[in-house]
Amino acid sequence: MTAPKEDWLARADDTLQTLRSLRPLSADAAQRLREEIKLETTYDSNAIEGSTLTLRETVLVVKEGVDCIPGKPIRDVMAARGFAAGFDTIFSFVENGIPLTVSLISEFHKYVMLGALPEFCGVFRDHNVRILGTHCKTAEHWEIPERIQKLVDRFNTADNVVHPIEKAARFHAAFETIHPFSDGNGRTGRLLLNYMLVREGFWPVNIRYAEDRVPYYGALASYNETGNAEDLTCLIAQRATEQLEYCIEIARQLEAAQAMRQQC
Repeated sequence: MTAPKEDWLARADDTLQTLRSLRPLSADAAQRLREEIKLETTYDSNAIEGSTLTLRETVLVVKEGVDCIPGKPIRDVMAARGFAAGFDTIFSFVENGIPLTVSLISEFHKYVMLGALPEFCGVFRDHNVRILGTHCKTAEHWEIPERIQKLVDRFNTADNVVHPIEKAARFHAAFETIHPFSDGNGRTGRLLLNYMLVREGFWPVNIRYAEDRVPYYGALASYNETGNAEDLTCLIAQRATEQLEYCIEIARQLEAAQAMRQQC
């Protein structure tokens, strides 16, 4: 990702415009794409946080309703189910015009935790934490309510000059730096990130475990140290562009198939 931030954002915009110029995906096609992205994102987002489920096992849990994977912790099974349910709510929240609020953040966290430690689901932590393996400084527990409210207010009142991908990246980096919950901050933050992107007409992005974990953590650490979210913005813009390109490929295949049917 050596290209400047502005180049990645311009490419994302151009790709979005190309998709919008094509015939809209049918409801069935759009739903199939959502399901595909949901499964991949559920696997990768949970793997980043240490889940041992494979992609195939994630599919079995989320799509096939399997309750137990031999040799795998039940917490990993529940984490997959919860994240996938939270992913589904992104679209309903956006379609119903639900704004970003502190309560919405708590709702996403409840899905992520899916009943684990119910006294902490959707509730800000009351103790200080460290992010193991990093030098990142998180918020003091007593600061959290005020800092999260200010973060939400800043997002909702931000100047429209800021590109929506950069705006979402800045929020995500700040949210992860605050680290408001005892557990589930990364997964909650990535659901919020996709909620913000879908609101602006983009498709959800998938921060991949194998390819992105190191640069993703590096970008968050860079923000924690300097307040600069440029690296994270570039990563998200790249993944957003790739997802849009995939949607374009599907849309063009469907258009070609329809044209052939009309000729018959």
